[in-house]
Amino acid sequence: MASPFRKNTGWSQYAAVFVICVAMMLVDSRTSWLDAPRNVLSVVLSPIQGLASVPSSIGRYFTSTLTAEPDLQIAYDNLRNEYFKLKSESLLLRTLQEENEDLRALLAASKRLKEKITLAELMDVNLDRDNHRVSVGRGIRDGVYVGQAVIDDQGVIGQVTEVMPLSSIIVLITDPGHALPVQIERNGLRTVVHGTGSVSLLRVPFLNKNSDIVAGDVLISSGMGGRFPNGYPVAIVTGVRVIEDEAFIRVTAEPIAKLDRSNHVLLLSREAQTQGEKRIEALISEGRDNDSE
Repeated sequence: MASPFRKNTGWSQYAAVFVICVAMMLVDSRTSWLDAPRNVLSVVLSPIQGLASVPSSIGRYFTSTLTAEPDLQIAYDNLRNEYFKLKSESLLLRTLQEENEDLRALLAASKRLKEKITLAELMDVNLDRDNHRVSVGRGIRDGVYVGQAVIDDQGVIGQVTEVMPLSSIIVLITDPGHALPVQIERNGLRTVVHGTGSVSLLRVPFLNKNSDIVAGDVLISSGMGGRFPNGYPVAIVTGVRVIEDEAFIRVTAEPIAKLDRSNHVLLLSREAQTQGEKRIEALISEGRDNDSE
């Protein structure tokens, strides 16, 4: 026959443990007696805690690796897109910087001018063998007129041949049908340069063998004809050939202006007439009226 005391041993142990735990909790909450034992136990049990955390650490590692791969791909794509965006912006900035430098050069050139100027941007370029023309985004509304002289920051470009409300056509000095009165800067000798159909070549015809012209001479606009103001660089003489059986020497020159590289040009307006010029024109007009009567 089982003893009643042995039968209730399990419940008695649980009750004893419960009482001890409650007592320790009360002691820990009201005193600091258990701080030292707790510290010792934490040191002793730390290796066991480390081993216990290994499975969870391994699980977190694989989970983070699997989830990080898409994140890395997204980050890579974002960085690549940002790189190409910055690259394109850097190219744009370089282009804008070059345009800014060209505009600065044009503005520097405009300070030397006495004529009224209009800045124009090139819209289209036609450099066929028999047709050297460009179009600009300036027209009648901007005061552009036929025969208006055109330059860049280096020298003479050409002249306006057609004007529309919003745009204009400019014939270049290298056009085969274009001729420009010039003079040699060194000695003032006047002559004419003709286009050849080549953007880098001009002809200087009708100079006799005794003409004082040599390679390297600078040709400037002479102002003859009233289209181009005098004193603007036009070309540099590149060759002077004397042919025994010919009456004239063969002179070639290279344009100074950036005919095939300019993005902006300057349109020169005629200077306002002085009172003396107006009086002379009035007298000429009166004389013509008297002759007609």
